Amino acid sequence: MRMKSLQLIGLMALAVATLHSQPTNGAVYWSTVAPDCSSLNNESPATIRNSSGTTIGYSCYVSGTFVWLAAGGMWGTSIRVAAPASAPIGVDYSFYDTNGHNLPLNTAGSYTGSGNDVNFALYANQPAEIELLGATSDAPNYRTTATGSVYAVFYCPDASTCNDVLPQLIYSALPTYPWSLSVPIAWDNSVWTQWSAAGIDDGHTHRVSLVIYNEGQTATSYTVRVYNKAGTLVGSGTTPSIPGLPTLSDGSLGQGGTYGVLLSQVISTPLPSGIFKILIDGGSLYSAVEVLQVNGTSATTLQVAYYTAPTSAASISAVQRSNVRRSRVASTPKPVFSELPN
Repeated sequence: MRMKSLQLIGLMALAVATLHSQPTNGAVYWSTVAPDCSSLNNESPATIRNSSGTTIGYSCYVSGTFVWLAAGGMWGTSIRVAAPASAPIGVDYSFYDTNGHNLPLNTAGSYTGSGNDVNFALYANQPAEIELLGATSDAPNYRTTATGSVYAVFYCPDASTCNDVLPQLIYSALPTYPWSLSVPIAWDNSVWTQWSAAGIDDGHTHRVSLVIYNEGQTATSYTVRVYNKAGTLVGSGTTPSIPGLPTLSDGSLGQGGTYGVLLSQVISTPLPSGIFKILIDGGSLYSAVEVLQVNGTSATTLQVAYYTAPTSAASISAVQRSNVRRSRVASTPKPVFSELPN
């Protein structure tokens, strides 16, 4: 054990010498021995390496998708997260357009930069806010709204710390409209095939919009149904085909496509008056869904629920499928992330 400790000390010293401004003695979000990550859907820990390619530790991780970003034009998007009290974390955000292709964005706030990927390390209890200004190609005025999705991965030295990570994305239309909408992340182990929400859309002051993110490997159209306040089906429509998760060169899965639209643009028949139920149906294919309600000058994100609660067997199936997606994290060693600038 003493020999291993001496080797570890030497290894850490090498990392400090070769990684300028890297948090090898600061926000250390990995463990020097492989942690038990089995409580996180039986996952295996990810490997953390320094710039020389030397393995310096292992991290548990949690991952998921913010199904819609809107940056530029009248819209701004911010992503907030804070490290739990228990330990530091590593944060990795990747940006994609509506077809699942890399989307270079300019960022500000806690991290100023440009590109498809933003990563950094946070000390225990340290918060961060990343502001998405707009497409890099549209700088500096950002007249056009860039849309798509954000794939987020959070690395932790143990499973319990990862369980306490809770990020949020905020849309803002200020100062054009007094809208600020908070959106939770769709974790990779919380996707499903049918989703529902309740809303009101009179075509004027009350409007409903929805976002569907394809979590399956097959491009598909989704069926949207509307039920009136008596529970009667009064309208249905289908979305265009949304790209699925592509298979990458290393055999893991990439980012799927996402589709945002007003409900009235999917349902051709008049929407019912008063409250109604919306069902988004992917058949046997997985998705993550977001529904927004606009009421005059205010707006909110609606609660979205499983249309039919997964049975225990179905839950196991969903977890197994999501693990295929998350294998792209475990199979690719990650470099050490820098700390945020002071």
